Amino acid sequence: MDFRQEIREDDIIVFSLLYSSITVVFAMAVLSKFLTNEFRFGFRSFLSLVVLFIGEPLCQFFVQGPGGLLVFGFGCLCIYSILPASHLPAGDKVVLVTGCDSGFGNALVKKLDSIGMKVFAGCLYSDGPGAIDLTNSCSDRMKILQLDITKPDEVSDAVTCVSQHLGEEGLWGLVNNAGVWYFAELEMTSEKVLQKVLDVNLLGAVRVTKACLPLIRKAKGRIVNVSSLTGRVPVEGNGAYAMSKHGLVAFSDTLRLEMRKWGVHVALIEPTGFSTGNMKDYILRSRKEEIWNSLGEATQLTYGREYLDSTYSNIISAVPRFPKDLSPVIRSMRSALLSKRPRERYPCGMGAEIVICLYPLLPIWLGDKLSVAIGFIPKMLLPKTLRSQNRV
Repeated sequence: MDFRQEIREDDIIVFSLLYSSITVVFAMAVLSKFLTNEFRFGFRSFLSLVVLFIGEPLCQFFVQGPGGLLVFGFGCLCIYSILPASHLPAGDKVVLVTGCDSGFGNALVKKLDSIGMKVFAGCLYSDGPGAIDLTNSCSDRMKILQLDITKPDEVSDAVTCVSQHLGEEGLWGLVNNAGVWYFAELEMTSEKVLQKVLDVNLLGAVRVTKACLPLIRKAKGRIVNVSSLTGRVPVEGNGAYAMSKHGLVAFSDTLRLEMRKWGVHVALIEPTGFSTGNMKDYILRSRKEEIWNSLGEATQLTYGREYLDSTYSNIISAVPRFPKDLSPVIRSMRSALLSKRPRERYPCGMGAEIVICLYPLLPIWLGDKLSVAIGFIPKMLLPKTLRSQNRV
């Protein structure tokens, strides 16, 4: 009995050493991702901690023996496989980014320039405040381009300028970031406003992508399209915007399949609400007036000016709660451009991954309640005609 007991104690010591070895290797691998700025605390990092602190004792004391060791090792391998991959060298790569006057585009250009990439920043106003800010903040590698993506001539001129600065390697990346947001119910969205939103958010991205494809195919590079949570989850009052982003999702998914044979990867960035140029007070007030002035008299009488004013007041009061830190979106864009194992979709922002995954699984009535809950229109706010009827 003593001999068998001694053998068992020796086995326990051996297995403990093996478990410790796997734990140390896994912990060092995860830590290296934090230290190289490729990984931030989130759901996947939480799983890593669960495996380290709960998985090991569960396998060691309940599964036991070689089986427990194999389960623990396989679990570590599975978790590590879903962590962000390391990044490719940035220094020799050229990227074109649209919509760089403010917001995500402006912040992305500064980030990519800081890690040594050569960036062409497409601005709606090449002599505007955003372009001046980039010129003062970035190195000489960064070039400002005059680029209104709704104008084919400017798109053609910008792509020609980029091609003249490229070598044999071609254009590594295109980030279709330019976008515009109008908040109005569909009946209050005139055809003129709808056309503007679609032209910028969808057709503009298609226009720039098709113009750049020969250069991107040459580099076997990356296309990154900036969509939104509303690209997959409809939100009341975001009809025109959601239509454009739903279209961009379909465009990206189809393009991804078609570009695989060329070695080109297509990724979709899906942020929640952030404090960007579209959310500035004067921009919101200007677009409110544009919405109202574009309506026919019958629609104005149906909804009433008070309804539109109250809706936009609610939005303006909510803006301070929007995150000003754009780094979650910028990290996703950088990963889509440089990761050795890029993802097809990057939900980013508080709760984005949960909402996008949960919404398609819900029954329609419950999904509608979720959409209303994340919207801007208070339940008690009613159009003019409905208010009149309720008083009768």
